[in-house]
Amino acid sequence: MTRSAFRLAALALCAGLIFTGCAPAAPASSGAPAGSAAESTLTVTLPDPLPEPIQPTEEDLAAITDVLETRFRVDWDRPGRYLTARLDSVQVIPPKEWAGLQIPLTDNTPWLDGRSCLDCITDPGGCLLMVRTTTEYTPEAILCAPQYSDGVADHVYLALKEETGWTIADGWRYYMGGEPPTPSTDPMQQELELTMQQWITLQHQTRALALSGIFRDLDDPLQELTPAECAWYLYARSESWFGLTDEGRTQTPSSIIFQADFTAENGVWAADWRGGGPCMPKALKGPEEVLPAQNPDQETIRAALDADPNAIVYERTGDTVTATLTLPLESGTIAMEYTFGLVPDSTGPVSRTWLQSARRV
Repeated sequence: MTRSAFRLAALALCAGLIFTGCAPAAPASSGAPAGSAAESTLTVTLPDPLPEPIQPTEEDLAAITDVLETRFRVDWDRPGRYLTARLDSVQVIPPKEWAGLQIPLTDNTPWLDGRSCLDCITDPGGCLLMVRTTTEYTPEAILCAPQYSDGVADHVYLALKEETGWTIADGWRYYMGGEPPTPSTDPMQQELELTMQQWITLQHQTRALALSGIFRDLDDPLQELTPAECAWYLYARSESWFGLTDEGRTQTPSSIIFQADFTAENGVWAADWRGGGPCMPKALKGPEEVLPAQNPDQETIRAALDADPNAIVYERTGDTVTATLTLPLESGTIAMEYTFGLVPDSTGPVSRTWLQSARRV
């Protein structure tokens, strides 16, 4: 499945994102029962005349924007989930455009104390805001099938001016699926002729291998990694796979991590082959569960990596990329070559790299 096809598939999962022609279906209100708004396209009939909304001042709009930015940041600041996450604009929607939103503005709702949005715009007074955001997932997040597609998204919010000031009373994910601006290509990515996802995944994988202290020859990583190396790798790689749970496990099934990083396999992403399966390391197929653990030398290695931007250099030969790691440590200089294969996006959700072998040099 290509990236575009995957984005369309993700859209089909979102409430309020089913299309009739070019018009978006009724989007789900933040307080509405799940799925209630996606069942059919609304025919919106609004009263005439419409209530006159309050126009926020520039100072008011700046304060409202800060509140919305904070709301989005609760999700956006999750480690390992987003490459790009930003609030692009906040604008007042004029009344003449309200009907075209196809939002149930006249419905009485419990989360507005039994009133409708139009009632609230009249008393205490308020307006509707169109908020545009841009988000782009990491390759790892895409492999985990996020609920929503990335890209440009529009949101509608009901903003009310109450005695304590402006508040956000309700909101809808109005439309989703626009492509974000194409980021500028990294010169090294260009030289290696890698896709954006391959380049990002390659850097994440190489850094995790270094932080894990995997500094030895490997001809078949899935068969040769030790339980300790698996635990250290899971810990280091959790920086770009949604982090760790309170119980010390990876938030992503370990099978998905090892499949993405050590095989060209692109099937059965949702499975967690505990106790067996071709994409799990041999060390994880035993009766003892191997949980992520920090390599005792990880912070020393991290400091050395961060001190030298050229500690890892990359070179492409045909359909493989070699990452050469040179790391001066107190115990001696580490020199490693990690060889990666390439998986194109034509065979899976994203294009990526996977470790074929490792050599101490």
